[in-house]
Amino acid sequence: MAEWNGTARTNYFQVTDEAKFREWAEARALHVFAKDAGGTTLFGVYSETDDGGWPTNSWPDGEDAPLEVDVVAELAAHLAEGQIAVLMESGHEKCSYIDGNAVAVDHAGNRVAIELRDIYDLAAKTFGVPVEQITECTY
Repeated sequence: MAEWNGTARTNYFQVTDEAKFREWAEARALHVFAKDAGGTTLFGVYSETDDGGWPTNSWPDGEDAPLEVDVVAELAAHLAEGQIAVLMESGHEKCSYIDGNAVAVDHAGNRVAIELRDIYDLAAKTFGVPVEQITECTY
């Protein structure tokens, strides 16, 4: 049985509280990276989960079942006003298929998203062919 292998990271952004941001990231198996931008520190994260994707569950101590995680909403809560975080994720399962997405979120939790799979509808519309005529990137 093939396993999904992915990679996920963000862009750079300002946070409201570095210590709380780092604590949250550690709890979600996210590695924090930073850079100086003219006296302002900008941060980002990439996934260190087993499959490389964004975390979707957590197992609190004493719980028998996992709790669902919305990493986008959680990250939004750490953003400074006016900042936009872009979370990109892509992966594959033994090249049987390749998938990916990107989500942009602001400090208030507003988000927009795109999926790699959207290319099929876009290509059909752009080239004037039925979407069913375009084969998928799968075995």
